Amino acid sequence: MKEVDKIDFFTLNDEEGNEHHFMYIDTIEVDGKNYWICDEAFPDENGEEIVIGDSVVFRIQSDGEDTVLESIEDEEEYEKVCNIWEKQIEEIDFEEGDFDLLEVEEKEEE
Repeated sequence: MKEVDKIDFFTLNDEEGNEHHFMYIDTIEVDGKNYWICDEAFPDENGEEIVIGDSVVFRIQSDGEDTVLESIEDEEEYEKVCNIWEKQIEEIDFEEGDFDLLEVEEKEEE
């Protein structure tokens, strides 16, 4: 299993200038293209903790110096990337304690 040294967060602005915050999860390659798997991340009502939302997939375009994240408009491409990601997740051998954070979040929601 991949060790996590730090958690990477980043912000993107949409066409209207609205900020969207994400947490980087992993990079996968599908059909010679690279994709970032990310989760939405935003502060809770009190602004004290980060709430993790839905997963999002971005296609990565790079010219060597700059990296551009693109939304995937093609439903077939999106489904293919999601299916491969889900298969990779199923193959991970999780260890005891890996879901402690998730259990805390679930209890808080109840």
